[in-house]
Amino acid sequence: MADDSGFYSIRFGADPVQLAFFRAGLDRWLQALEWPEAERVDAILAVSEACTNAVKHAYAGGVPGDVEVVGRLVAGPAHRQVVVTVRDEGVWRPDHGEKGYGMSVMRGCMERVSIRRDDSGTTVTMVSVPVPLLGAPDGSGLAAAE
Repeated sequence: MADDSGFYSIRFGADPVQLAFFRAGLDRWLQALEWPEAERVDAILAVSEACTNAVKHAYAGGVPGDVEVVGRLVAGPAHRQVVVTVRDEGVWRPDHGEKGYGMSVMRGCMERVSIRRDDSGTTVTMVSVPVPLLGAPDGSGLAAAE
């Protein structure tokens, strides 16, 4: 579900075909928030990479599972950011000499990226770079809600 409320949530089967639908929904949510284009593209790329990793690596041997994406808008006095969490319920499998660029992409596109692995799965939490508030008095974006 995507809207301009500041929240985004979707749960989809860990199937590569589902990734395109997820990306379109995330894009609509960020557009509804009037997210600047360059930062919107970066956020979509980073979250998509985390989801792709979950689809490809979380559920070994074709065991079905889901990927959950939850996003929220956080506004401060001078800027706003989105915090997006990607979670799977799969089992972490160490790489077998395959070194991809996923973490580099996520870290290059977002301000902060953290990963937590435990018996219930893997959670990737990403915080976007700060963007201006909408309607700020200096014309740089949006003002904080009063």
